[in-house]
Amino acid sequence: MGFDLVIDSHSHWGPSLSMGITVSTSELLKQQEDAGIDYVIIIPFPSTAIENNSINVRLLDESNRIESFFPYHYIRENYGTDGFDPLPGSYFGGKWHWMRGIQDSSSNYRVLHDPALPGLVEKIVRTGKPVIFEEDLEFTKIFVEMFPDMTIIIPHLGLLGGYPLDFLNTFKNNENVYFDTALGSRDMILEFVRTIGPERILFGSDVPFGTMKSELTKIAGLSLSDKEKNLIVSGNVIRLARLPL
Repeated sequence: MGFDLVIDSHSHWGPSLSMGITVSTSELLKQQEDAGIDYVIIIPFPSTAIENNSINVRLLDESNRIESFFPYHYIRENYGTDGFDPLPGSYFGGKWHWMRGIQDSSSNYRVLHDPALPGLVEKIVRTGKPVIFEEDLEFTKIFVEMFPDMTIIIPHLGLLGGYPLDFLNTFKNNENVYFDTALGSRDMILEFVRTIGPERILFGSDVPFGTMKSELTKIAGLSLSDKEKNLIVSGNVIRLARLPL
């Protein structure tokens, strides 16, 4: 498609306890080859990571084995009080997904008043790593106001937490808030780029809910310059996650 380098910034790997499915390494490698994608950031499914931290360890091991994989750590619901670092040094970023809320449905606002929360965020901020942050709009707005130094990436342009344009209008002036394109429409992606620039947009597929090829085709079809497209498909995530490329 004419890109210099392509990195899928958002793909799941491993089993999902809640859905009863598994995204295998072979499936991701096949999709990479079909789509012409060079590297993939892999993330555990929330239900599996909440049940046991071992999936984070398994994902890291697989990333060490597969050269084209980079690992993100799922930030578990106990805020690291079980002795696990919320975002260990071996990972390039994290994922927070309706923390203690109803998965894929609603946020738990009591989390915002948990006295352990500031300490968790402080640890994450010190790493300088981004966190894919999926909550509803109002929760996200409060969180960003509370913790303006944390770099967050809102997946799907905010699609699962509300209406994308509401997310765009709310956070267009927050330089620490980024968006990934997974499952977004081509027109909506273009609207985000026109409003906040290509520097805050990251290409993602959200496998298994999207496919790498179909999601990348959306970016290829945008009426943008090659420089702008290359920022979206690789440049921004390399910079944010400090990938060694």
